Amino acid sequence: MRHALVALAAVATTLALADAAFAANTGSITVWHSPMVLAGSQSTTFHVTVPQSTDPIAATTIYVPHGYGVNVSRPAGTTIGTVAATAFARDDGLTLPLSGAVVAEDPATYTASSAVCAGTPTSEAVWILNLSVLGTTLPVPLYVNPTAGPARALGDYTLSICLPPPDVAAGTPGRAFHGAQLLDALFTVNGVFTTPTAGGLLEWETLFTPYNPGRGTPNPAGAFEARAFVPLPIVAHLASTYSKKTRTYTLTGRMSEGGLPVAGLTVAIARGPSAKTLKRAASVKTGRNGTFKLVGRLKPRKTTFFQASAFAPEGDYTTQGCKTPAVAFAPAGCVKATLSPWTATSATVRVKS
Repeated sequence: MRHALVALAAVATTLALADAAFAANTGSITVWHSPMVLAGSQSTTFHVTVPQSTDPIAATTIYVPHGYGVNVSRPAGTTIGTVAATAFARDDGLTLPLSGAVVAEDPATYTASSAVCAGTPTSEAVWILNLSVLGTTLPVPLYVNPTAGPARALGDYTLSICLPPPDVAAGTPGRAFHGAQLLDALFTVNGVFTTPTAGGLLEWETLFTPYNPGRGTPNPAGAFEARAFVPLPIVAHLASTYSKKTRTYTLTGRMSEGGLPVAGLTVAIARGPSAKTLKRAASVKTGRNGTFKLVGRLKPRKTTFFQASAFAPEGDYTTQGCKTPAVAFAPAGCVKATLSPWTATSATVRVKS
């Protein structure tokens, strides 16, 4: 087929256009907290990715799950987090890194844009994602509002972001700066979200509305969804026993996420003469029920401290997480579901030989 396309340039062009017209748009979102606990957390991080092959995104709406607390009363001018992103500048053919601060602003100064993007001129909060590159800052407003009507089924609050079209002709009013198409955004906000008091696998729903390619008009019929599942709480448990007869210690523990065991996870065991001087000494794998065990020997009349820690990377949860797409809101269906990455550390235990 590839040889035939090279030989028939006209056919190649036709097929390429057809492939572009029927290409499936996709994107993803991952959400995690620090720490991954109930009724708390100091910060919340969002990671949104959209491949360059996907039609440019006009609007992104993130739904905050039921049970979360949302602090919308941060004073204007307050820095509440950070943002890092990458964008493809069509005018330059370059992928650019952007970064900056997330700042709360007065919603009263963003009524016109809020009405267009969030559907209301009086957003409860407006956060500005300041994306800076090569001395130029592109302020991207994010609008925070409670949900209403049928959308309440998706969550209690919405976080709405709208971006200008990057693929219309240069000079078109409202075109994105340098034809920049956002590909990846990682932003963290501090002291805004309080996690629910009940644990489990919490679902953050996100709707992406693409542009009609080259037209600069939104394509609601092409709206698709991605989901981020956050397991809360993450628990690392560690206990110890010691046998004076055999001079052996036994460490037992369990790793769980959202109340469910985590199998096949590498657990690092640190040890030291005090709780402040721990160094990694061994590692074990969790079994099917999330438990692990380590046995070793200690010298007589010696006190040793132990601690367990583990890291779970972002996981693909699409097969399970997209079983029931919300087609009433996203006609193009659910394209991706993820599980949060996390790090967990147990309390230290003391073994006296």
